[in-house]
Amino acid sequence: MKTLFLSLLLLSPLAAKPNIIYIIADDLGYADLSCYGQKNFSTPHLDKLAASGIRFTRHYSGATVCAPSRCSLMTGKDGGHAAIRGNGPFALPEEEISVAEIAVKAGYNTAMIGKSCVTGNTQTPETVLSSGFSYFYGTTNHRDGHFRYPKFIYRNTEKIEFPGNKLHQGTDYDVNLYTKEALDYIAKQDTKKPFLMVLSYPIPHASVLAPEAALEKARPQVKDEVGLEKSDHYTATPEVKANYIGMMSLLDDAVGNIVAQLGEQGLLEDTLIIFTSDNGPHFEGGYKPELLDSNGPLRGGKRDLYEGGIRVPCIASWPSAIQPGTTTDHPSAFWDFLPTVCELTAQPIPENIQGISFAASLTGKGEQRTHPYLYWEFHEKGIRRAIQVGDWKLVQYNLSNPAKTTAELYDLGKDTGEANDLSKKHPEKLVELLKLIATVRQPVADFPVPSLDK
Repeated sequence: MKTLFLSLLLLSPLAAKPNIIYIIADDLGYADLSCYGQKNFSTPHLDKLAASGIRFTRHYSGATVCAPSRCSLMTGKDGGHAAIRGNGPFALPEEEISVAEIAVKAGYNTAMIGKSCVTGNTQTPETVLSSGFSYFYGTTNHRDGHFRYPKFIYRNTEKIEFPGNKLHQGTDYDVNLYTKEALDYIAKQDTKKPFLMVLSYPIPHASVLAPEAALEKARPQVKDEVGLEKSDHYTATPEVKANYIGMMSLLDDAVGNIVAQLGEQGLLEDTLIIFTSDNGPHFEGGYKPELLDSNGPLRGGKRDLYEGGIRVPCIASWPSAIQPGTTTDHPSAFWDFLPTVCELTAQPIPENIQGISFAASLTGKGEQRTHPYLYWEFHEKGIRRAIQVGDWKLVQYNLSNPAKTTAELYDLGKDTGEANDLSKKHPEKLVELLKLIATVRQPVADFPVPSLDK
């Protein structure tokens, strides 16, 4: 009976166009959720969300830092084709088709709340609104997302100031502001028109600061606390672990509040909620992934192209369409979100994207197409790139200096932690992937790689 019930709901007009809430955390590690193995603290609301839907075990961010990762999310393009491939003064080009624009064509209300995905290091809220979002509340400059007590936030193009905030202390904590705004936005929705909301939280990125109430709850969970002295950018953090746990608890509570609000309004059954992170855990603001085992068995973190930098948790819940308590090891990535939205809203998929819809994995309906490869590149630290084909993964560092360029080969099926370089043991596979990786990118003027741009 349940299978028949799900089938009928999938055929109904409302289920065909669900509300979509995409919650993206900033620098949250693969094992920062207890449903992904975290033992030092718990995330009960996110665990409950996972139990109500599907948990992806091989989901990947668009890149290993913020801006290019979010560009992939918005455009359906991987790191070899996206216009933005690094942090800096780079905004989404006008000619790009965004996932929000697709939703608008499908009849959706659209909103972005929190740290903007599309504006680079600029104060340009109008860029968000011109990218398909009819409502915006948040910050646009990446640097502003580093401070838990921002001096101002934009509501559409209006600047809302917080006189009591002094960046590292104040009266209005950014996460609480965004959660309240998200709840208010949901409260205005009804069953007559679906909505897509990108809720972009700027934590647990440094500064590693939680409000005192969250700290009080976190302290009993901490052993062997560590502190941090003030740096040029981040404030002193005398209780790094407690602050990190406090931030994670706020994030977890926010998800719980959003689910409760949807339930109260009768919207939960037909709302697809996705929760994920824009890249692996950071090494900033006094935090290191090993302090709380943020990456579990994975190697590296933010700015790496090992699994720790790009494999991220991904939970999807849609009560009317997703079988509860399921998991999938389907290899998927940020650039798959746009075509998934296209399929769920009956919109044509744009040409020249690398994303593949994972709607079949969500609903269990139809055959799930797989990627021939997944590709990333990173334009800091000597320029790095990686490609994954099935369980095989090639990682190259120091591309800016061909004499020092490395080529490491891993079998992720047997070695998730990338401890054993198999490049010498399997030279034929290394050659195969080196030939492939030479064909999978297009040069872009803002991010030159002299050794590759031929």
